[in-house]
Amino acid sequence: MRLRDLARWLAVAAATVMSTLALDAIATLAGILVAASALLEGASEVELWGVLIGTYALWTAGLRVNVIANWALLERTGLSTNLLSKAMFELARRRMLGASASRVASAVGYVGTELAKEVPYVAGAFGAAMVSDVVGSTDAVAFLAGTNVGAAAYEFGLARLSRIAVERRG
Repeated sequence: MRLRDLARWLAVAAATVMSTLALDAIATLAGILVAASALLEGASEVELWGVLIGTYALWTAGLRVNVIANWALLERTGLSTNLLSKAMFELARRRMLGASASRVASAVGYVGTELAKEVPYVAGAFGAAMVSDVVGSTDAVAFLAGTNVGAAAYEFGLARLSRIAVERRG
C-alpha cells in the first residue's frame, strides 16, 4: 500500500470515529431534550407511533442526502466519513464492477453502519421502560423521536460539509 493510500485510510478511520462521536452526542442530546420536555405528554399511542414513524422518515431523508454526498466525496477525493462505506466502495471499484455497483456498495456500507448504530438507542430506550418505574413507554418513544430528529439534523449537516469538501476539491 502506498503512503498516500495509507494516509487516506487513516483519515477515513479518524473521520469515522469523529463523526460517530458527533452523531451520538447530537442524537442523544436531542433525545434527552425531547424526552424531558412535555412535547409528547398526553399523546395517544397512535399519535406517539405517528410521531416516531415521522421522525424515522426524517432521519431516512437525512441519510439519503448524506449517502449521495458521501458518493461524491468518495468519487472525487477517495475519502469518506464512514469506513465501511469506503471499504465496500473500494472493493466494488477494484473488482471493476462499475460506478453504479460502487455507489450501491458504498450506500450499503453507510446505511448498514447507521442501522447498527440505531440498535443501542432502541434497546436502551425500551429496555429502560421495561425495567424502570420512572421511564415509561411514552418517554422511550419521545427519546427515540428526539434522537431521530438529532440524527437527521446531523446527517443533513454532514452532507453539507461533504459537498463543501467536494466543491473545494473541484
